[in-house]
Amino acid sequence: TLTTLNLGYNDINAEGAQYLADALRNNTTLTTLNLGYNDINAEGGQYLADALRTNNVSLIL
Repeated sequence: TLTTLNLGYNDINAEGAQYLADALRNNTTLTTLNLGYNDINAEGGQYLADALRTNNVSLIL
């Protein structure tokens, strides 16, 4: 079972953040997600914030 995922330094942008947010909505096991040093802007951050309202993942930016 995957509980921690490090996606730092992967050039993830707002579109990528939207895909991740969609996946987070269905997440039942992930507890920590590192997205540090990516290109996620305010729009991408909003997608992630909306998704995190429904689960307990710790997000590292």
